[in-house]
Amino acid sequence: MSQKKKSYLELIRIIAVLLVIFNHTDGFVYYTVPGNILTHVYSLVLAIICRMAVPLFFMVSGALLLGKEESLSELFQKRIARMLIVLTVVSAFYYLFDVGTGRIDHPGAGDFIYRLLTNGIRDSFWFLYAYVGVLLLLPFFRKIAPFLDKKLILYLIALRVLTDLLVPALSLGVEVNVAFDFGFVGDYYYFMLLGYFLDKERQERTGKGKLLFVWLLLIGLSGGLTYGIKGISGSYHAISLDMLVFLSAPVTFAIIKRWMDRAVKREWAEKWILAVGSCTFGIYLFDNLLRRLFLPVYMFLSEKTAGILANSAYVVLTFLGGLAITWVLKKIPVIRKYL
Repeated sequence: MSQKKKSYLELIRIIAVLLVIFNHTDGFVYYTVPGNILTHVYSLVLAIICRMAVPLFFMVSGALLLGKEESLSELFQKRIARMLIVLTVVSAFYYLFDVGTGRIDHPGAGDFIYRLLTNGIRDSFWFLYAYVGVLLLLPFFRKIAPFLDKKLILYLIALRVLTDLLVPALSLGVEVNVAFDFGFVGDYYYFMLLGYFLDKERQERTGKGKLLFVWLLLIGLSGGLTYGIKGISGSYHAISLDMLVFLSAPVTFAIIKRWMDRAVKREWAEKWILAVGSCTFGIYLFDNLLRRLFLPVYMFLSEKTAGILANSAYVVLTFLGGLAITWVLKKIPVIRKYL
């Protein structure tokens, strides 16, 4: 993989992990309560954008993994075993942390194993469990990916229009419960296949200006859906934030790719992007711990400043703290290959 391609994928990872951190803060729900108009707009727009975080991660995985050739033993040893070890070790760390802070009444090996098997230690670790499942199916989709063409991609998107727009519209608007099970269509391989396809796409097909217009349109439509659903139901629903992600995430991916490919780049900037991008997995793992650590700062800033400033500082502090910890840990050879 070229340095150029790698840098754009790492930039997407950096943006995605910042969105993940925001999604775990109060900023995600500010728009649902009365408050300052700037904080309301800030919260709503970022609440819409942050729903792209996990899809972007899976698109990067698709770009990196679907074109690789490796045996089943290599897949299990290099990827699945690594992810299971990380999940177990980090879960044990948080479990001991909860025991030490009195959050677990009856600690023990059996309790830990039960919580580990049921994702009962940190809700945000659902991503690790899902990623293991994705890796298990990876050999099948590696056979599919090379045969993707524009028609198949458009067909795949059309299926998501059906499942993410038309079916929810029927359910909300006229209260029709559609009986078809579209479960697999909406799974993570939709984004992995799109990530693989867009990564291989030739650059001259669509200009950045048109893509940016489409991106802004999708954000605006998501905001309109949010208010429209609230008008129908009387309350805000997270479903409105997700309905257009199947389009907005790929458009975001394409915009960043083309910006990185065409922008005038400096060598030092690319090096920093690659270095920080390599730490995003660790930042995600330590997000919960650092948000708790910086919570007093967030509460203080919330009282002294506007919510938009307090939340922004909270997200940045958590990101920088995770970056610092991961950077140090990656200096240790045994740990580096897992982070």
